[in-house]
Amino acid sequence: MRLASLLIAVSTLALPFNPVFAPTPVAAQQAPAPASPLTLCKGTVNVVRVSDIKPGMMDKFLQAAAAQQAWYKQAGTPDQIQVMRIMVQDPTSKAWSVSETQAITTHTTPNGPAKAAHDAAWDTFVAMFADSSTIKSTYLACMASM
Repeated sequence: MRLASLLIAVSTLALPFNPVFAPTPVAAQQAPAPASPLTLCKGTVNVVRVSDIKPGMMDKFLQAAAAQQAWYKQAGTPDQIQVMRIMVQDPTSKAWSVSETQAITTHTTPNGPAKAAHDAAWDTFVAMFADSSTIKSTYLACMASM
């Protein structure tokens, strides 16, 4: 009887030291945070957006892109903003034209996102984009260094 009592006492005292029965801290139960796309890319990060341009607003859209490029230059970053206008072929005549309603923009960020704080100039070009277009899709791409 004493032996059974001794075994129960030892087992009870040793329980917290057994990893099977020890409580696991909450932090250890959580999955690791996903890696940032900026740290995964060994080249240059490029934000690619396909935008639908509102009727008659292509000039304002292009002005917004120019204002965005100026903002990054003023902030002292090497970011590059480019606009590619979609080319469309008429199915009947096979003639090509430049779309007035679609564009692709690229925002190349060699050193990650800008460190400068958003200001009135930032708000201005963002408003110009909102007034002139709707983002149809956004892609984050890693441009490999060769």
